[in-house]
Amino acid sequence: MHLSGRHDYTPAPMSSPSVLPHSASFSNGGGMQMVPYGTVAGGSQHGSMRASLKVVLLHGSLDIWVHEAKNLPNKDMFSKRVSELLSVGGKSNSKMTSDPYVTIQVSYATVARTYVVSNSENPVWAQNFHVPVGHEAAEVEFVVKDSDVFGAQLMGTVAIPAENLLSGDRIEGIYPVLEPNGKPCAPGAVLQLSIQYIPVARLTMYHHGVIAGPDCLGVPNTYFPLRRGMRVTLYQDAHVPDGSLPDIWLDHGLRYQHGQCWRDMYNAISQARRLIYIVGWSVFHTIDLIRDGAEKAPSLGDLLKMKSQEGVRVLLLVWDDPTSRSILGFKMDGFMGTRDEETRRFFKHSSVQVLLCPRSAGKRHSWVKQQETGTIFTHHQKTVIVDADAGNYRRKIIAFVGGLDLCGGRYDTPGHPLFQTLQTSHKEDYYNPNFATVDARGPREPWHDLHSRIDGPAAYDVLKNFEERWLKASKRHGIKKLGKSNDDALLKIERIHDIVNIDDAIYFSDNDPETWHVQSLFTLQNRCFALLTQTLPRDFQRTHE
Repeated sequence: MHLSGRHDYTPAPMSSPSVLPHSASFSNGGGMQMVPYGTVAGGSQHGSMRASLKVVLLHGSLDIWVHEAKNLPNKDMFSKRVSELLSVGGKSNSKMTSDPYVTIQVSYATVARTYVVSNSENPVWAQNFHVPVGHEAAEVEFVVKDSDVFGAQLMGTVAIPAENLLSGDRIEGIYPVLEPNGKPCAPGAVLQLSIQYIPVARLTMYHHGVIAGPDCLGVPNTYFPLRRGMRVTLYQDAHVPDGSLPDIWLDHGLRYQHGQCWRDMYNAISQARRLIYIVGWSVFHTIDLIRDGAEKAPSLGDLLKMKSQEGVRVLLLVWDDPTSRSILGFKMDGFMGTRDEETRRFFKHSSVQVLLCPRSAGKRHSWVKQQETGTIFTHHQKTVIVDADAGNYRRKIIAFVGGLDLCGGRYDTPGHPLFQTLQTSHKEDYYNPNFATVDARGPREPWHDLHSRIDGPAAYDVLKNFEERWLKASKRHGIKKLGKSNDDALLKIERIHDIVNIDDAIYFSDNDPETWHVQSLFTLQNRCFALLTQTLPRDFQRTHE
């Protein structure tokens, strides 16, 4: 979903003059447009008309404005009365009414959502959405809800028949907000909106697919742009023993080099001089990154402690499993087995800084939604960011990004053995949560995943992502403000003269067959980042709160 910017498209005519312009005033009720479909008051007529709507294919983009609403019902009367009972004198001085927001639904799928306006029966959103669609639908529904402590309450709906959008005309006006029975949710309750369907045939940016070469601009309306002239290494599984996979020949007579992910990661961490930043759903300090050959390499935890003692800044940002706790000396491992508390305890008295980051809903969400989000959802980014040799006594930033966590059961090879490595490479790393009664005698769960190593400007984007997540997660609230802060842990790499900045990173020629163009894409949520929101449009920020 694109929440800022516009798609390039061939313009279509505006709708007929009978539709009330979106700039019309709400100052009197005479300006209300009673739409002759879907949202007409009168229960039986409303139901029969909606039942007869034609299902059509919407394939393209919806340009939607949600402007404002008027005269919405007060859904917080119960909360207000409770507040008055608890206040001195039986009266509460604080205003308490609905906290409305709007979701936009196509074929029962929520494709856009406004931010919540607190304590207002006349909210103003003024939000614009550009929503890609490929749905068979009878209506596009604008569902007005009240964000409450124990979940959202339905106020009412405005439904626009999908068939009316096919002309490409902009439909805009002031519409009554109706309950499921077709009656207004409150006297004079209205929603001002506009919507225009742009078929994919008129979206010129999609006419030629993904354009190769210098004309390729990457994915539009994103925070990080397409970066050119990069080096990328692709990995299959945590380790690929020499000769275990067939040779693959590429263009220009080049042979594909099968990478050894965890070995390369171990070497990169070992050679870091300035920083090692790790993000993971789970990070086990006991994991051995190197398990073949005669050499005995230190475990990941011991390696990170060694590097921190050498003066390297080592930061770990790990998902905080809410079911993993230590209560009155009784330790709970947690349902997901991430061992996050064990990782924190292992590094507690070292220079390695560990920040356990919970997955939380936005502050504007209900208490129930916050608890649900914190328990069910997790953080799943998996990155390792280090400084590396750039030549000429300079350092550069490289990043490992992909699907492999540095935790139990992830080490595997293309052969995916189930039994024969239980006393060797998997002796201290047995993992199989699929069978309740299986023990370390096997079979182990095979693990097949992909990873990558990014060398070039896009690696600095991955670093930026880490820095902003760290700042957001380290922000202290309430009594925690009295404790030790982590917000000054990040290195200011722009002040470290031997680290190449993003503008001076090596650019590999477009004529080099090993050159990649890379764009970093992240699922952006305002509650997970600290600095991105300073440069994003305000409506984008509010939507993600």
